[in-house]
Amino acid sequence: MRTALMIALLFLFSTAPLAQAQPADSLMHHGLDVLERGVTAGDVDAMQQARAAFERVATAADDAAQAHYYVALANYRIATRILDSDEDRADALIDDGIDRLDAAIEAQPASAEAHALLSTLYGLKARGGMFSGMRYGPRADGAIERAQQLAPENPRVLLLHAVSLLNKPSRWGGDRDGAIAALNRAIQQFEAAPPSDDAFQPRWGHADAYAWLGIAHMNGGDPAQARAAFEQALAVRPGYSWVESGLLPQLAAK
Repeated sequence: MRTALMIALLFLFSTAPLAQAQPADSLMHHGLDVLERGVTAGDVDAMQQARAAFERVATAADDAAQAHYYVALANYRIATRILDSDEDRADALIDDGIDRLDAAIEAQPASAEAHALLSTLYGLKARGGMFSGMRYGPRADGAIERAQQLAPENPRVLLLHAVSLLNKPSRWGGDRDGAIAALNRAIQQFEAAPPSDDAFQPRWGHADAYAWLGIAHMNGGDPAQARAAFEQALAVRPGYSWVESGLLPQLAAK
């Protein structure tokens, strides 16, 4: 009886960490699946559900850096979707995303992914005019420079650097040709990258790189290359509503 009790206790303690970790892992998997579907469909409610799952993990987990990153990513996806219709809510999501990424970077200072996304959120803050640009522009530049130092060939670092170059005025460092070069390099890296064994490693951005490449060509007056890039985006992410219902009709209207 005593031996059986000891074996039972040993089994209980050896499996306790796994039992505690499983709900967090399940929530992360669920959040990532729902976020992917929401981004593809342009479904803000689904993106919000994904955000709630990541937030639960961030609240409960001892090592919450990855969950904070994904809360910030969900915030970015929602904010860019609603920016024109609900600016106050978008600003609140951007501010929360910055706080989340600050927490992620404090825990993992060498996370190029977190620095790059932080740069993009600061870039969204800088959009409000000259004073916003003066306040947040240098923070955006500093964050992307740090990301480039840490992982210059990371495809999301290349992608988000290119987005910054496309959205900045030329007098502040905007450079369409430089953005196109960075986007082409990002696409090469997305297509060359081997699959990761870490299910929670960031994987997003491949279709976005094609979409932004199409925007760069569209704004540069090259509709044929723009359409080719948008079609490639849909090949990578079929049904991507941003491209299918937004960018392609915008190109046709031009």
